[in-house]
Amino acid sequence: MDNSPLPEDKDATLVDPHHARFQRTDQWMPVYSWLESLDTDEVVKSKDILDWLSENPEIKEQLYSRHSRYHLMHYIKKCHVKILKRKEKKKGLQPSNKANYAQVHKTGATKLPVPVPCTMNNLPIDSDIYVAKRSEAFRKYEILIELEKQLSTVFPKPENVNNLKES
Repeated sequence: MDNSPLPEDKDATLVDPHHARFQRTDQWMPVYSWLESLDTDEVVKSKDILDWLSENPEIKEQLYSRHSRYHLMHYIKKCHVKILKRKEKKKGLQPSNKANYAQVHKTGATKLPVPVPCTMNNLPIDSDIYVAKRSEAFRKYEILIELEKQLSTVFPKPENVNNLKES
């Protein structure tokens, strides 16, 4: 399989160089610290994440300025799954990968209204690649909808163009 980056990925980084991908940067350190301090064997719930973000408005503002709420929830839960796996390994237990992954999707995000492209038919639904590509497609869809809204104020609708030609 070809591991070279897709042309869309190159264009996305060129168009929006300030869009931050989720990385272990200073903005994420408080989130990691909070997740590591939790004393639970279950993946953190969306309500708990929202409560914590409400208690930390500076962090919330910083994260919301760079990421959509959906992506934040998904990423924070994914990080918590990794932290739980690490804790299980330290205890000497076998990590329950599928159970934790299923919990992330049951507790959190809504279904995306974006149809899945044909190139993803062969990918398992629970794979990281599938989730990443689907998230990226949804993000692009949101960008296009926003662009359409902005352009509709600048350009008249087609029926208005016909009226302009006749007058």
